[in-house]
Amino acid sequence: MTHRANATLAVIVSCFVATLIAGSALAGASDSDPSAELGLVSPKVISLDGDDWLLTIDPENVGKEQKWWLVPQETAVQCKVPWIIQDPFPEYHGVAWYWKRFDAPENPHLGGRTLLHFEAVDYKADVWVNDVSVGSHEGGEAPFELDITNALSDDRKNILAVRVLNPTDTPIDGIVLSETPHRNKVNAYTAGSSYNHGGIAAPVRLLVVPAVYLTDLHVIPNAQTGEIRVETQIQNASDNEVSARLDLTAAPASEGVTLTSGEKELELSPGDNHFESTLQIENPHLWELNDPYLHRLTARLQLAGTGSFDERSVRFGFRDFVFSKGYFRLNGRRLFLSCSHTGNHCPVGLQLPTDPDFLRRDLLNVKTMGFNAIRFIAGVATPQQLDLCDEIGLMVYEESYAGWLLGDSPKMAERFDDSVGSMIRRDRNHPSVVMWGLLNETSDGPVFKHAVSSLPFVRGLDRTRMVMLNSGRFDGQTETIGGLSNPGSEVWENVLSDLHPYRRVPHTAPIIEEFRTMGSEERHAFISEYGIGSAVDLVQVTRHYEQLGKENVEDARFYRDKLDRFLEDWKAWGMAEVFGRPEDFFAESLRKMAGQRLLGLNAIRSNPHAVGYSLTGTVDQGMSGEGLFTTFRELKPGTVDAIFEGLAPVRWCLFAEPVNLYQGGEVRIEAVLANEDAIQPGNYPVSFEIFDHDNNLVWERHLDFTIPERDSGNEPPLALPALKESVHIDGLPGEYRFVASFDHGAAAAGGQTIFHVYSPLPLPLVENEVMLWGEDPPLSDWLNDHGVKTRAFTPSEQTSREVILTTYPPATPITKETFQELLRHIARGSTAIFLVPDIFKKNSDPVGWLPLAQKGSLATLRGWLYHKDEWAKRHPIFEGLPTGMMDYSVYREVIPDVAWSGQEVPDEVVAGANDASLAYSSGLMLSVYKLGEGRFILNTLRIRENIGTDPVADRLLANLLRYSAGEMDQPLADPPQDFEATLKTLGFGE
Repeated sequence: MTHRANATLAVIVSCFVATLIAGSALAGASDSDPSAELGLVSPKVISLDGDDWLLTIDPENVGKEQKWWLVPQETAVQCKVPWIIQDPFPEYHGVAWYWKRFDAPENPHLGGRTLLHFEAVDYKADVWVNDVSVGSHEGGEAPFELDITNALSDDRKNILAVRVLNPTDTPIDGIVLSETPHRNKVNAYTAGSSYNHGGIAAPVRLLVVPAVYLTDLHVIPNAQTGEIRVETQIQNASDNEVSARLDLTAAPASEGVTLTSGEKELELSPGDNHFESTLQIENPHLWELNDPYLHRLTARLQLAGTGSFDERSVRFGFRDFVFSKGYFRLNGRRLFLSCSHTGNHCPVGLQLPTDPDFLRRDLLNVKTMGFNAIRFIAGVATPQQLDLCDEIGLMVYEESYAGWLLGDSPKMAERFDDSVGSMIRRDRNHPSVVMWGLLNETSDGPVFKHAVSSLPFVRGLDRTRMVMLNSGRFDGQTETIGGLSNPGSEVWENVLSDLHPYRRVPHTAPIIEEFRTMGSEERHAFISEYGIGSAVDLVQVTRHYEQLGKENVEDARFYRDKLDRFLEDWKAWGMAEVFGRPEDFFAESLRKMAGQRLLGLNAIRSNPHAVGYSLTGTVDQGMSGEGLFTTFRELKPGTVDAIFEGLAPVRWCLFAEPVNLYQGGEVRIEAVLANEDAIQPGNYPVSFEIFDHDNNLVWERHLDFTIPERDSGNEPPLALPALKESVHIDGLPGEYRFVASFDHGAAAAGGQTIFHVYSPLPLPLVENEVMLWGEDPPLSDWLNDHGVKTRAFTPSEQTSREVILTTYPPATPITKETFQELLRHIARGSTAIFLVPDIFKKNSDPVGWLPLAQKGSLATLRGWLYHKDEWAKRHPIFEGLPTGMMDYSVYREVIPDVAWSGQEVPDEVVAGANDASLAYSSGLMLSVYKLGEGRFILNTLRIRENIGTDPVADRLLANLLRYSAGEMDQPLADPPQDFEATLKTLGFGE
């Protein structure tokens, strides 16, 4: 068995080009050229792809014993290749068998060989041709080849059988999923992971080649000198030493003009042969982001005395990418590394797209948005994607399946090296590939330690690229082990902070400030993962699967289940009052994402120590809403514009805090210019202004802003502070804009942020006296300051309806009896506001004292990358505040991390949250329940935590009190006749 670890696409291109060149070579051969008299015979490529393969499963693993390779089983179904087992056999994992009948091609080469080329089989392949075992291969992403010459039948009718092992959690052939390079595949699926898919996952081809043929071509260009070092691997399949000539030609990839060439006479021993050659190009045209100039190197190997030749052609580029003096630099010019990561996730086929344009469109989309790099996270790119990256000027940070969640085992080191090594050998000719990644978010342990020790192995395959050790540095060894190795370096360099700062959503001022200050002067920050996604549009994605006729595949059923749960909430909570249609809820969620992306980008670009950012994520993957566009490659509204603005080479990053303030208060404004060396040094006139909601100018400042000189010893940060000031705001209530602009000489994106001004609350808030159930002096003081008369709740005889405000901690320990008395007051016509959910905690049960028969849970709905979408109905509690999808610029301080879930449907739904970004969860934040003649209000909004500091929290509390006091003029009612039975039903009976 022989292996070709070179780029598979290069095989196709080279052979195709060889066929074309053969004719032209014959026509143009001179009398002195020996090949002119021989008649050239080129290699051939024959595709075996198509929908005429047969596939069946082997759950009992009996196929080998029963020799299934001889004939397809009766249970086999017709399928296509490349594709995955799980489409025709959903949720199946284990052993499967493929069969393909084919005619053996004639081989015109004397002693020629026929090779069977697999671009990738996931995970282990055992291969038979006719009744002959021709070899096997382990590894889900690597190309491999088998010499099947001796297995082919003379009558040209042949059967190919491939036994594929898609690992499970139980050993098969000693293999379990967790111990293989598998990214984050799981058998028992959970959202955020990948389904454990497998099969013949890439093209299959027959290669008809001479007895002596090229197996690898490694081109190593030097951007400084123009030297091209060429490493050639040649297989001599004959039994004897033979003579051959190797011709090398370098030319522009888009033209036929030869720039340089060379030839070498070779003596080839049987088996593998390795040769090195050197060519030279004067003043090479460099590969740049905005001018991705490509060269092509062609190698032609011709056996002496024959016309048979093999030919290989690869594209390459002259470029230099390093991390130096605190910055990423391409061809000596520093840049802000703006990246996005993708798992190449697709519907139905998962790693294989139903629409072949999907994976191409991903790259065009991110290039359009302004990214200069793409990270293929824990899984290699397709060869076609790398070709496109070469062509459009998009840098690549690439990792293999071994990069994430590889379990330790006796074969761990071997499997890790095979996975990483096959990636490097396949893709090292691509100029777009600038960084190899070894690990992602891997803790300290055997796998991490092996990755640290594998740098010499990596350098043996490629010395020309940066190597990133462990994205996010979850190993905790950052003080002793560096995170990257520059091209040519043999050590891990401790020069960069590699961070995954996923933070709570919505981002508050301290979180924004954290992003603005990550990293240090000594170790700049590469934020290699972070983002804020959206919901998955469960309606649209479900309809797409139906349109494809694939509603029964595993991922389609996953989405349908989540949609069904959402629709149950939609109906129960009357969400049509807020959004009209379910489609409108998801449209608003997707639209909201653009602003959240821009918020994070604004903070990162203003950080003088941030030198790179890889955004999570390119596409909705792992059945989540983390992408800039959906799994069906639909653009999310406003996102292209937002990212394009956020990544602009010149951008004003503006800040205004607090985002909510009262008339007469002060707002702190800041302006930072992000400048990716795009503005020439000098002085530039700049205007800063604040406008109210009617566009009246309420404040302005004009100044000359200096862009410092740059030289090798003086590089100013990529973010330059321009303004920091406090401004007194006396204008009318409403939304205000703080804006910045150059008056001359420079064009900047960004330049706007908003804040909100509120009028003071009217005094008194309510005429009624408020009963306080709990000890909370700051709350008492706030109420008194706002003209609210208060007294402590007492279980004495009730004489009128009351407004009861419960807070925490309680004045006395909560018992069944104290809650019984409170509920009796409510049943006679009072309204209780349960301001904080802590009041219901009974021992370790957060809802133990909840006065509902169906207590449900206090669900944690934590927002970060994956977050809930909060909404509020038009209701007296939200009087004077915006409703619908809750605007984070208004409500960011009061958005909670918990919600009421699983209780009976309330009498009034006021505000809720649905998390459709990762699986599905939901809950209510504000709701009203009737009890007898009274009612109680359940709340999880962070009102209590923010009264006195946030006008929105103040207004919500004021509205709660007014709403609760609305029926206080009614006479006190008698307790319902069945009230004792009701108490028992609620869990408070004797």
